[in-house]
Amino acid sequence: MSRRRVNIALGAIVALGVVLRVLAWRYEPPHHPDEFFQYLEPAWGRLTGAGIETWEWRNGIRSWVLPGYHGAWMAILMRLGVHDGSTIAKLLQAHWALLSMSLVWAGWRGGLLLARQLGPNRDAAVNSGDESGDEPAPAGWQGGLVGALLCAAFPLLVRFSIHTLSEQASILCMVCALVLTADLASTAGRVGRGKAVFMGVLLGLGICLRIQHVPVPLVAVLWLLLSRRFALAAVACAASLLPMLAFGLVDRLTWGGFFASFIHYVKFNLVEGGASIFGTMPWTWYWRQFLHRLPTGLPILGFLCLVGIRATWPFVASALGLTILLSTQAHKEERFVMLFWPLVLIAAAAVAGAWLGLRVTAVGIEGAQLGHRRLRTWLVRCVILAGLAVILVDGARHGRDNDFPELFPARFEAQVWVGRQADVTGLLYDSPLYTGGYMWFSRSFPQLKVRSTLLGNPLFSHVLVQRKSEWKREAERAGFTEVFSKDEIVVLRRTAEPVSESALRQ
Repeated sequence: MSRRRVNIALGAIVALGVVLRVLAWRYEPPHHPDEFFQYLEPAWGRLTGAGIETWEWRNGIRSWVLPGYHGAWMAILMRLGVHDGSTIAKLLQAHWALLSMSLVWAGWRGGLLLARQLGPNRDAAVNSGDESGDEPAPAGWQGGLVGALLCAAFPLLVRFSIHTLSEQASILCMVCALVLTADLASTAGRVGRGKAVFMGVLLGLGICLRIQHVPVPLVAVLWLLLSRRFALAAVACAASLLPMLAFGLVDRLTWGGFFASFIHYVKFNLVEGGASIFGTMPWTWYWRQFLHRLPTGLPILGFLCLVGIRATWPFVASALGLTILLSTQAHKEERFVMLFWPLVLIAAAAVAGAWLGLRVTAVGIEGAQLGHRRLRTWLVRCVILAGLAVILVDGARHGRDNDFPELFPARFEAQVWVGRQADVTGLLYDSPLYTGGYMWFSRSFPQLKVRSTLLGNPLFSHVLVQRKSEWKREAERAGFTEVFSKDEIVVLRRTAEPVSESALRQ
């Protein structure tokens, strides 16, 4: 295979990844309230003066780095004339979908490097190009293409790519850093200080964004040490301190103490177990969730990872270490462990690619025996390709439900509609937790959870509730009329004089 043909195939995979992410950006529903209230709404509130402040921001257990990053983009977009909050939120989601394409590079590079270790040729290229004299493809290219394809098209990764959560940002840092580690561990006799610096910065940034991802940096440093890259390990560790110091300085400026939010976060979640108030799950929950998402494909992934464990162990150890660590915590959510998937996908891709790259040489082999070996090689390739198809199809079949089914898109569309009404003076809605906050309204007007005592208050001109709810019927009795509907969500506007609470009760 020539390098040109491999590049064409890789380009097609990149295009596929972009198309799938565009579809996710267009149709994927919100995943978790935190993607708005922890990472968008705080920045929007500081820029516009109106925003919902959750308890984490009153108790100082969140860093301002990621909201500040989003706020910088918001400020730039506002200067360019974009002031609609929902439009800005959608552009930020598109921005993260674009950044998530770095996983395709990680799949390509990681799959190639690991497959090269598993294959018969560990040098830079295999045999030759083609008759046109094109440059030959690099060794391990089969693993690289498989890794790129899985990271580009695996449904859970595609769906998760658009969400503005700290897990997403940390995953991109951690996976790319581990692939850079693979590169450094295989650069025998070559200097890679620049890559080591980049790797260290990514590891430090990833761990600051999500402390629970700490198994990846530990494995990465261990990998370099076992590969006798002591100087590079020292450089990476030193470079990782740079983002950590930056986070500490931001905490000093915003919360009054170095690493204040980090200390409070660890104390609340890991020491005091405060996250348990949001629900607890048994220690096997993550493993059952993996099987739920990939009931047929997960055994295939596990088999491939274990078969090539001598090369895949850093990715497998990182994935297992992450899952074991998170399983010790009572409160569990699927987004916490999403890093598991790109790690095992890249590891499995390397083994699949190494098998796809097996060739039968005719030297010293008789005709009949050569035919049997070629048939066996062909069958192995068919089985591998079928297994990869099963992984993607199985992931698509079981990858649709969310942690919060209450976050249906119709509610957000209703929010946008209300915010664009010139006569709105106040809003009552049934589920503040399952909205996008002030950002999706784009305007500052009073917003409160609907109550009978407030329906008679003339300040509140609109009500946003579910169609089949008692609140809709009560709002209609209070003088509100339906003016907007989308699926199961309706908006009602006051069209009559306010009705007193005593009259409502009658």
